[in-house]
Amino acid sequence: MKQAVAYYRVSTQRQGKSGLGLDAQQVAVKSYCTANGYQLSIEIMEVKSTRKYQIRLFEALQLCKKLNATLMVARLDRLGRDVEQIARLIKSEVEIVVTDNPHATRFTIHILAAVAEEQRQRISETTKDALAAAKLRGVQLGENGKALAVINRTAAEKFARKICPTLIRLRRKGIITTRAISKELNRIGTPTFRAEGHWHPSTVYKLMNRLKLIT
Repeated sequence: MKQAVAYYRVSTQRQGKSGLGLDAQQVAVKSYCTANGYQLSIEIMEVKSTRKYQIRLFEALQLCKKLNATLMVARLDRLGRDVEQIARLIKSEVEIVVTDNPHATRFTIHILAAVAEEQRQRISETTKDALAAAKLRGVQLGENGKALAVINRTAAEKFARKICPTLIRLRRKGIITTRAISKELNRIGTPTFRAEGHWHPSTVYKLMNRLKLIT
């Protein structure tokens, strides 16, 4: 039986203690291992911001090399949000499986990481531009909560328009329910609005409703 080392990451101490976000990662990895003939030898959890060096991730890689095991992660964003870091991981001799996109090759993982980083950058730039425009209009950003709501809504609308062609293509293929659409978006690695989350039927419904694709 093939050996596997699981790597889980949560972003705060509170999440680490409460298990918030951890349970879903564990279920995804364990389910994949059971269904695909892997023995989950070791589970490693890291409580760390993605902006910082992930020490335990590289401990997991060393264990994989020692045990000739596969590194298992629930989602690509758990490996980190830095394309250069993911590129270094890909160049290692360790086999990496992202359980929500198990057919992704090393090249695909690299491309998906680059797309996610670009999406985050665009959202950040959109927010900064909207804040600057609001400030020019005389809006007191620190005192007016409505300004931030307008900015978020503008960014969400831009994202909705960008993803609309994908949703239309899926519907033409006969993928029409929110559950089926969310599953397919996750399968093909489509970034969410925040570029680090997972598509859910409720998320798809809100997006389609915004685009008036709900009949």
